[in-house]
This record gives sequence, structure tokens and C-alpha cells, in this order.
Amino acid sequence: MKTKIILFAVLLAFVGNSANAQLFDLASNKDRLTVGFQLGSAGVNTDYGGFAWGVSASLAGVYLDFLIAGPQHQNDKHVNNILWQDDEAFTINVGYQIPVLPWLRVAPIIGYCQTNYGITDMSTVNIHIDPNARRGSIYHSYYPQKRFHEFNYGAGLFVQPFRYIELYGVYTARAIYGGISLNLTALADKK
Repeated sequence: MKTKIILFAVLLAFVGNSANAQLFDLASNKDRLTVGFQLGSAGVNTDYGGFAWGVSASLAGVYLDFLIAGPQHQNDKHVNNILWQDDEAFTINVGYQIPVLPWLRVAPIIGYCQTNYGITDMSTVNIHIDPNARRGSIYHSYYPQKRFHEFNYGAGLFVQPFRYIELYGVYTARAIYGGISLNLTALADKK
């Protein structure tokens, strides 16, 4: 393991020097602003949770994200006299992006995860009407039964292949997700 770490450090130093880049240039975070959208799984390594979506933002290197997985059967179009065992989960995380190279950043991440176990009553019908679209949708009532609160921790890898776009992946104890961010600083910069 020790030799792998040394080889990785040497490779990283070689790549940084060959690209004429300064490694770990924290000053590059000063005016950086990004916003993004992400997809993945919340409630990982628990009995509850599932497919999730969320948003992220970073300002001056401080990274913040939110990921939510709603009850899977709440928006089912069928109406039955069935009580589905259902669940939901969400995470909120914060970290600091460390620039390794101008196009590569890593971030240690900590946060909070909540998972809920409950029942979706398929016999209830609630209607949501969108007045702008003149359309409606039905959803069923979800009743949480048990709630679990957990500390979340992990790391993220951020790659900027283009000036305005950043791709990232995050792996934590309770969530796995990836996303795409728009670099608003680069958009505002007229160089």
C-alpha cells in the first residue's frame, strides 16, 4: 500500500510539472463559483433509499450539495386498496475543493443523511394541478413510520474538461452520485 501511495504521488508530481501547473494552488479557489445538477443514489448501505436527484454549488472552494430520494410508489398512477412499504432518503453535504491541477480537484466531504421508512397508501388520491400548464397529476399519501439520522462522510472528484463545464463524482458512506456543473466564473470572465 505504501508503494502505491508513493507511486501515485510521483505520478501526480510528474503530471503537474509536465503541464507547467502549480500543484495545490488554493488561490485559484478565490473567485470560483459553480452550480450543478446531480443524479445518483441516496441512503446507500441502509435498507432505505434509492434513486435520487439533487443540486450543488461551490463558492471560493466551499462545496455544498443536496440529494433527495422520494418514496418510490408515491407517484404511481394505479389506485388500489394496498399499503406499500416505502422509503425515502436525503443527504446534505459540505466540503472544500482542493485544486490538484487546474483541471482536477478533490474534496473531502462531511454531511448528514436521513432515511425514512414508511407506508404509501395506494387508496388515497391527491391531485396537484399546475395552473400554467393546465394539467394535473395524482399522488398518494406517504406516512413515515421510522426515521434514521446518520453522519455522512466521503470524498468527491471534480474534473473540468472544458472551461465552462465541470464533471464530478462523489462517494460517501450514505450516497453515490455524479453530476455536471456550470462554471459561472468562467462565463463572466471575458478573457
